[in-house]
Amino acid sequence: MCAKTLLELPEKIEQYRPLIEETMQPVVLVDTEISTTTLFQSKFAGDPYFPLSMEYPKNINGQPLKLLAQINFAEVPNHLPNFPEEGILQFYIDGYDDVLGMDFDNGQHQEGFRVIFHETITYDESQLVQDFSFVNIEDEEMYFPVEREMALSFVKGLEPLSIDDFRSNDKYGSILTSIEEDEMLEDAFYDALTGDGHKIGGYPFFTQEDPRAYGDYTDSTILLLQVDSVGDDILWGDCGVGNFFITEEELKNKDFSKVLYNWDCH
Repeated sequence: MCAKTLLELPEKIEQYRPLIEETMQPVVLVDTEISTTTLFQSKFAGDPYFPLSMEYPKNINGQPLKLLAQINFAEVPNHLPNFPEEGILQFYIDGYDDVLGMDFDNGQHQEGFRVIFHETITYDESQLVQDFSFVNIEDEEMYFPVEREMALSFVKGLEPLSIDDFRSNDKYGSILTSIEEDEMLEDAFYDALTGDGHKIGGYPFFTQEDPRAYGDYTDSTILLLQVDSVGDDILWGDCGVGNFFITEEELKNKDFSKVLYNWDCH
């Protein structure tokens, strides 16, 4: 199944369509459904696929991290360059921490979060952890953006460079200059290129600023996963968004040890 790929633009900026469309990249949009899942399914929250032979990820205090998202690439359309075609990729964050495991000084420091890739899957459930009661804690103690377990489905599409991406100032500079005196047109332009929603690949959305605009993260150009605040069951702080980024070379090598984790809110 393919998402709608015709880019809708405000009439007054149709003249810039060629410039905007040349930034188009493949994206896999993520849909959610509140549902119980198997250990192997793609999901937000819920219980992860986790072999008994592995050490479960913990924070610096020895407390277990909680599964934010699990992507089984066998369920994902083969649409994104350099992404795995099989295997299970997992994103864990610290529910005991009020900043959800993010390190403001080093967004690649996997202490309060962890990204784990299971390249080979065993379907013998006797070899897997099945009781995750040790992760669950009292609601009033838990900081966590996803309130309920959700099964995921995927739709492939194309999207242009988002206005929040750190590269947009250079790419869209001439457009922004030409419309800066027209507030309504500027708002329409921003709305057309917001980049929000759940997705793998494509371009990111931020409520604040792109952390890759400074520091050592400018090579982390691939959006590995974005989990947005949607509906009543996913909320990052005050209606924010969470993103994970990786370099092209690291993705090709299936090296998820230096993934950049960021979340922000209004």
